[in-house]
Amino acid sequence: MDAGFAPDCLTSCGLPHAWANQPTWIILDTHFQDGQAFLHSWQAWRDDPQRPNTLHYVGIGVSSDIVNALSPVDAPATDLHCALAAQCQNLGPGFRRMLFDGGHVSLTLCIGDQQAMLHEHVFQADTIFAGAVHDKWAAQLLARRCKRGTRFCMDATTPSAPGNPQTRALYEWMQNAGFEWDAAPPHPHGQPDVHTPQSSHATGRFNPRWALTNRRSALNTPPPSPARCAVVGAGISGASVAHALALRGWQVSVFDQENAPAKGASGLPAGLAVPHVSADDSPRSRLSRNGARLLMQHAAHHLVQGHDWEPSGVVERKPDAPALWHPQAAWIKPTPLVLAWLAHPAIHFVGQTQVSGLSREGGLWNLCDSQQQSLGSFELVVVANAMGCTTLLHTLPPDAQPSPDVQGKLDALQAVHGTLSHGTYAEPITNLPTTPINGNGCFLPHVPGHVGEAGEQWVLGSSFETDALAAADIWAHHAANLARLSHLVPELATADDADLAKTLDRGPVSLWSSTRCVPHDRLPLVGPVNTSAGDGLWLCVGMGSRGLSFAALCAELLVARLGQEPLPVEFSLSRSLDVHRTRRTRTADKNPPAPSSQTF
Repeated sequence: MDAGFAPDCLTSCGLPHAWANQPTWIILDTHFQDGQAFLHSWQAWRDDPQRPNTLHYVGIGVSSDIVNALSPVDAPATDLHCALAAQCQNLGPGFRRMLFDGGHVSLTLCIGDQQAMLHEHVFQADTIFAGAVHDKWAAQLLARRCKRGTRFCMDATTPSAPGNPQTRALYEWMQNAGFEWDAAPPHPHGQPDVHTPQSSHATGRFNPRWALTNRRSALNTPPPSPARCAVVGAGISGASVAHALALRGWQVSVFDQENAPAKGASGLPAGLAVPHVSADDSPRSRLSRNGARLLMQHAAHHLVQGHDWEPSGVVERKPDAPALWHPQAAWIKPTPLVLAWLAHPAIHFVGQTQVSGLSREGGLWNLCDSQQQSLGSFELVVVANAMGCTTLLHTLPPDAQPSPDVQGKLDALQAVHGTLSHGTYAEPITNLPTTPINGNGCFLPHVPGHVGEAGEQWVLGSSFETDALAAADIWAHHAANLARLSHLVPELATADDADLAKTLDRGPVSLWSSTRCVPHDRLPLVGPVNTSAGDGLWLCVGMGSRGLSFAALCAELLVARLGQEPLPVEFSLSRSLDVHRTRRTRTADKNPPAPSSQTF
């Protein structure tokens, strides 16, 4: 898509007038190239006082070398250019969700074959910017991403002259797929029709002669209008969901049994957002890679770099393998991030409240506490209280109970206890690593202390214990954490008095313990409790030891499915997180093995 086409495609599709006062608007760009159409759309959104609350832009490109193409030739780079270029570093094939302007503008950049990328989407666009389709199948695939009335602007340039059979075929393919042209197609024998546009840019709308069914949607139900939502759980999972919903206009009440947010497993002193690595690039690896990048975007917007977080990169060390460098990774203090998410004006935190019952009446969910006192009625409920979800969902009325398959996944959730060691340095230590190290545990050597605390902190952990009695001996787990240093920092693990573990143990040491919620396959459970999704009860639990790598992505996936927005990852990949995914049973020990990388 050439740069001159970028502003023309907006006006030819009726923008920005068409999106005025809409809650959300979705643009699909199948010919992303240098991103000029996105930058013009973003600027038009910024300039429009009647802009939609949320602008979703889906761009499909065949090359990951977007950064070089973004360099403006005739003018200095704008702040929009710079923001986009910064997010386009180290791109690879597949989907990447990028958030701008506080999350009100999202770009889902898809690198790969155009038709393969379109197959991985399930939304319907309001506006389409497209390159010329090359066969009827491509036209039909494009039609699947439309709803009635979707406007399109197509670069209809073909290798031969206008009016040849190839150009005529393009018009016929599009018409047969349900598109209407604003001007008549070229004459089949090369004699131009008086209505034929002189430009190679063709416009029109999707308006098929046949009726459209709701099967075009992934959920088969219309998306709910933003109203009242209750989120049960104020950890990193619940807070990320609450914030994502609040950005889309929901009024959110967040309930937690503690007196403040992030008092459970999300309250660790510091942790790592780092991708999982596997030889076959498994779904866990791909999802955690996307999730870590997305969380770092939230951290950059909400936190103080150098104090609350640092995009430090992480070294991964595994036995009998060379060290691996993760440039898209960071250490983060989760509590400030949870508090920042919950600080949105549309979110109300209700602490010291145990949600003990759920019932449904008149299309609303009624929540009650342990004294059977009403906590309010809500159109939507998201259960994000880790291990507590099983007990709470058992209170559902018979007609709302989870299916046996979902109940089996909930019953298989495992409480895994962890102890993390942290403290300040009692004396200077030379040759400390400059970045965090991950592997069989993790070591964060340079974490700023809390306000009022002097000196730099270290964080080391963490244990992974399924037996509650064994987990109670936290000093034994501290000793196990110190032993991890021999693998994480072997160059400083010596037998003399200079041994790093002995030096750390001489300083002020604190221990932090909590319990993770781990699903049967160590991937979160995200989605509607019932397959219809129309009753407004959703689940987002099971972050395990990778809450920092999964939470923001799971929240983005949940609200995208709920509102029928573009998904942040490929549809086929998103199914790995679905509550209703097929459960693979274990043939050996029911207890999962300790993970090779523990980031708590």
